[in-house]
Amino acid sequence: MIVLTLVGIIIVLSTWLFGSYKSRQELVVSDIERSLFNVIQTYYDDHEERFRETRARNNRQNDNRFISRIVELYPELNREKLSAVVDSLGRERRKTFERKRIRPTEKEEPTQIFPSFMLQNIEFNDTTLRQMNVLMDKVLKSKNISVPVNIELETLDSLPQHSSNVQTRTDEFGNLTTRPILVNSHNNEFLIAKIDDPSAYILVKMGWQLVLSTVLVFALVGSFIYLLWTINRQNKLAIMHKTFVNNMTHELKTPVATVMAAIEAVQRYGAKDDSVRMEKYLDLSRKELDHLSQMIERVLHFDMNGANGVKLEFTNFDVIKLINTCIETAKISLQKDVRFSLTSTFQPVFVDADEAHIKNVISNLIDNAIKYSVENVDIVISIVERNKDVEIRIRDNGLGIEPIYHKDIFDRFFRVPTGNLYSVKGFGLGLAYVKQVIEQHDGFIEVESALEKGTTFIISLPKSNI
Repeated sequence: MIVLTLVGIIIVLSTWLFGSYKSRQELVVSDIERSLFNVIQTYYDDHEERFRETRARNNRQNDNRFISRIVELYPELNREKLSAVVDSLGRERRKTFERKRIRPTEKEEPTQIFPSFMLQNIEFNDTTLRQMNVLMDKVLKSKNISVPVNIELETLDSLPQHSSNVQTRTDEFGNLTTRPILVNSHNNEFLIAKIDDPSAYILVKMGWQLVLSTVLVFALVGSFIYLLWTINRQNKLAIMHKTFVNNMTHELKTPVATVMAAIEAVQRYGAKDDSVRMEKYLDLSRKELDHLSQMIERVLHFDMNGANGVKLEFTNFDVIKLINTCIETAKISLQKDVRFSLTSTFQPVFVDADEAHIKNVISNLIDNAIKYSVENVDIVISIVERNKDVEIRIRDNGLGIEPIYHKDIFDRFFRVPTGNLYSVKGFGLGLAYVKQVIEQHDGFIEVESALEKGTTFIISLPKSNI
């Protein structure tokens, strides 16, 4: 539904923009048509004296032919009186016409165009067309219409029929044109203004519409992508939360069940009278309770929301000594053959950090190296002191991690998929806790690993100023 809605909105916006573009195109053509009529009349007004003389001469010739014809039909009529009447009627007609054509001086455009038959008084040669094009440029410039227009004279077989459904005309080359104006009926000559592609001018005029539409579309697409990302992320978190609860329930029940079984054995089977068996059950219970305590401490230490982080207390300490302590602690509960190797460029190496949390970080990484390795584990820890930071590398020869999971392993509750069952129990909080602590120290952690080729975790901590 979201996709269909988004597509529908885009279609509506596109239709609206296209309709607006066509409307503006028609408006531009209409403005140019009016400008063409104004140019013709302006040109006529500029050369009116010459046209008046030509018209008067033609009128006299026509009047003489008319009077001669009347006299031939009616010989009894007085030629001089008839001529006076015709002259009087002509003068009155011209006065009426001139009175209608007078335009107020305060208006830039003519108020009324003269009849088309008067266009026959104009000789439309190259010079005339050139002058009209100059006038057209001035008129369009005054109207802020920056579209190239060329006035041309064309010979057409007949006056084209203008359909009411077609608001714009095009020539054979696809260029927009104004409606043809008949200027010479004997030779079928028409005056046409050809308009170069006005797309750029129209798009500039539609600038705010295009910007608004683009912003809306990008906002919609961005919101749609963000919504999908949020839904996918929440779905992953829900799955990981469910896995976390299942793992935590199992991890908490196992040590409790073991301790209860050991206590029941002591109570029922008289193991308290057997010191060896009693010590065995007590040692088993202590280990299980220690394991339970460590799991609870990890959950309590970790900031589930990642908003406040863990509480840090900075001290100055030797990181090499701390790592040696972590190694000795790990050796106490080893159930595999593990060999440790520690190298450093300097002795000692001091950092300003929270010693307890850094110890948990190192212990977590060592514990993972042991758990996710087969028999005969080799763990190599190297420390490099630089100008501004200390780099700690912890490398193992374990199962390794596929590159596609390198970013995900630091997410809360994430565990590398191995089917429905995990050979190594856990909550998926260890590496998330490690990253949270390191980043709160203004350091960073990254991983280098490949399947069946072991894993190397690289930690960088700011160097102590002392």
